[in-house]
Amino acid sequence: MSVEVEQVDPTDDVAFAEWFSVIAASDEHRWPGRPGWQAEEQLARALDHDGPHRVVLLGARLDGRVVGAGSVEAARHDNPHLAEVRVEVTPARRRSGVGRALVQAAERLAAADGRSVVFVTEEAPHGTDATGAIAFSRGLGYEVVLESLRRELSVPIDPALAAELQRGAAPFAAGYEIETLTEWPDDWLEDRAAFGRHMSTDPPLGGLALDEEQWTPERVRRHEHLVDRMGRELLVAAAVESSSARPVAFTELTVSRTVPELAYQWDTLVLPEHRGHRLGLLIKLANLAQLSAVSPATRVVVTWNSAVNDPMIAVNDALGCRVVSVGRTWQKRL
Repeated sequence: MSVEVEQVDPTDDVAFAEWFSVIAASDEHRWPGRPGWQAEEQLARALDHDGPHRVVLLGARLDGRVVGAGSVEAARHDNPHLAEVRVEVTPARRRSGVGRALVQAAERLAAADGRSVVFVTEEAPHGTDATGAIAFSRGLGYEVVLESLRRELSVPIDPALAAELQRGAAPFAAGYEIETLTEWPDDWLEDRAAFGRHMSTDPPLGGLALDEEQWTPERVRRHEHLVDRMGRELLVAAAVESSSARPVAFTELTVSRTVPELAYQWDTLVLPEHRGHRLGLLIKLANLAQLSAVSPATRVVVTWNSAVNDPMIAVNDALGCRVVSVGRTWQKRL
């Protein structure tokens, strides 16, 4: 039978549950025994109707059953040319044309929305054969524009290692203080917005056609509220320049309240004019300490880096991270 692709209404409990079952099955196949996406996290993203991104869900049926789950995510206020496509297929139904049908349907939606470039990221555990995924993407006209590595860090890290790293970095950071927080104070909202603008273009992007994102204090608050609706705690550490009392570097972690075993490293950034002071290492150490205090059940922190982001890779290696998967971002001009 042919594959049927349809939009999924996230407010329809049955339809959303069918859609999410594919995400859960795919996560379990890729990372057995590890908690992956939670339903409340995906639902919060799909229902974020006034946030900076619009997410449309797609389901693929084969023989009457939903065996494929996709989404098209596009920014509302910036990057009007760009859309991100995500596709998962139930492991038993792969190589049945489901993934192809989902990608093609997603491309049509993106084109109808005026988007001229789409990208998708595939990830495979380190050491596994990615030949099929590579052939699939190339066969649909995509080209690799960025390679990333997923690393995992066992936590809490050895206190002796943390103390050694702290002692080694402290002399370079004279004139800075490290603070931790779970919500940005009002008088730092514009600083956090500036971090967001930098974060969209400063890290290595390869050939990804991403322009600077529009960040405002209001978007910072929406970001915090979305994390809360996803059922996650947001943990932040910032480096503050003593002379100006302004934050000049930050790092974010999020951890699920219901499955806290894994925490996720989100953005980390040091403003260009403040680099070279080991601030990236110091803020990560501070946030890991905050994580241990807030979520003692967490055992692993997951982080991603561009394969050529040498300064941040050096920080992660010093902390004890190990590579567990390779991700490729594929891009296509419609």
